[in-house]
Amino acid sequence: MKTDRFMGVLKISVLLMLTGQYCPILRAFEPVKIQSLPDVRQVILLNVIPATNRDGELVSVLIPLKQSGHLFLIEAQIDGQVGNFVFDTGADKLVLNKTYFRNNLRAVDEPGGGLTGGTRTIYKTSVDRVQVSELIFEDLQADVTELGQIENRRKVKILGLFGISLFADLELEIDLANGSLLLRNLDKKGVPVDPEFQPRECDYTGKMDTHKQILFVNGRIGGKTMDFCLDTGAETNVISSTAPKKALETVNISRRSEMTGVGGADIEVLYGTMTDFSLGELKFSPMQTIVANLTALSQAYDYPVGGILGFDFFDQGVICVNLVTKEIRVTLNERKEQ
Repeated sequence: MKTDRFMGVLKISVLLMLTGQYCPILRAFEPVKIQSLPDVRQVILLNVIPATNRDGELVSVLIPLKQSGHLFLIEAQIDGQVGNFVFDTGADKLVLNKTYFRNNLRAVDEPGGGLTGGTRTIYKTSVDRVQVSELIFEDLQADVTELGQIENRRKVKILGLFGISLFADLELEIDLANGSLLLRNLDKKGVPVDPEFQPRECDYTGKMDTHKQILFVNGRIGGKTMDFCLDTGAETNVISSTAPKKALETVNISRRSEMTGVGGADIEVLYGTMTDFSLGELKFSPMQTIVANLTALSQAYDYPVGGILGFDFFDQGVICVNLVTKEIRVTLNERKEQ
């Protein structure tokens, strides 16, 4: 069975696990029925600041990021309704909150089965237009799923998630300390179109891999190289419970907890501190992490996920990712403040 059509749904399970709700179970691989909903007309990002060159060509767009816990939100309007989208590079596409499609769902016949089995429905829609200042994206496909648990926990209106595919062909400069996401316009070779652009001095420059449009970097922990997913939607880092023993031994475990999965089973999750993580020769300060089973996520991405780099990673400095050249640049806060 192809799993790419379930990635948005499974990502929600992982996101909810990382916000303290529940752990992912292989619910994403149950038999499903795909139901298409009416099109969404327009999504507009609010309060963005464009920049142009002397010829009036758009070179960048600055997007304010609002913080709610360890989630970062982008204010937007969807067909006249104002709310927030989670900025989530761990999702492959646009995901919309089913809460705001209730009227469209009432006419849909739900399949039977419930908790005892049978099929369930996955909802999809098309978005005619997403507008980020002068950047226009048209005819986007979006998953529609339940995000109410995130809303209830954070007490903010969540319209959906902005996945990484929305920003294809751009460079993203993520600066959580200053609450900003800078989208930099690139030419076909991945060079910024702004002739006056000068990259900031970096502590690390390296290559990224992409699988199902998701970004991965090679990180080292305990002398072992593992592939970590770059996930701005994760409120903490994660390391796979199946990681090499030497890697797991560098995580100082502080407590154990049981979370209830979608299927009702209890799953043990370990909380601790990642003490020995590095990119190349750049060693990072200790970061909060959990140890959990990432088998379901690996199956969805069709790639072995060694871990997830979330809030605690991005909070250490300015992270710049070029989605054309597949390059990542890191400037730690200590250097940025000099």
